Amino acid sequence: MEGMPIRIAGLGRIGGGDVASSVAEEAIGIGAEVDFIIESDQYDEFDQGLIDWRTVLGNKHWLVLSSDGPLIGDSMKSAWGSSLTFAELEGCKSAMIVGVPDEVGRLEEAWGSVIDRIRQVNLLFISNEALEGVANIEETPTKLLLDEIRERGAVPIVCTFDPTEGVAEVSHSMGRDVIEVEGGMGPERWLAGFLCALPKSGYGASAVAIAAMSLFE
Repeated sequence: MEGMPIRIAGLGRIGGGDVASSVAEEAIGIGAEVDFIIESDQYDEFDQGLIDWRTVLGNKHWLVLSSDGPLIGDSMKSAWGSSLTFAELEGCKSAMIVGVPDEVGRLEEAWGSVIDRIRQVNLLFISNEALEGVANIEETPTKLLLDEIRERGAVPIVCTFDPTEGVAEVSHSMGRDVIEVEGGMGPERWLAGFLCALPKSGYGASAVAIAAMSLFE
């Protein structure tokens, strides 16, 4: 991608194995500048009180984090909430990734944490594996879930990606786009490309669709 690189802060660490870290790592391959907020090898060992949030988030386009954060431990839970608060204060958009936690039975807990902060989220990505579970929690048909969450939560963009079908769905204020993705691309790669393209394309209806197809035009 041409021009100034997209700057991302990932609430994770290199090789962290969590989805937020994976998306941030994919973004590096696309040309983004990425700062990983957590330096410790273990998420439950770092001191979130030492993080200078204004420095970390002040010049970033995106904060990338996942719904698993509040489940990992007290320090990570505090960092997760603080990152959203400071991103909003610093004008950094937040991209929240909702997946199925390792402890599947804690999906409702993770989703509840997201809902508590939903108005601080600028882009919500729900993994294909988590769609049905979230739809059941919300008592909403799966096919209507993206639009319902966007309208009720006032989230500008809500999206998902089905790697089996190779289809991305994006709900935004001007409607919904269904994009056929070529080449066996995975969800982390597609989302990284989408995040890297959006600040350059803009957030209008046609611009969102263009950004969603950025990696295979």
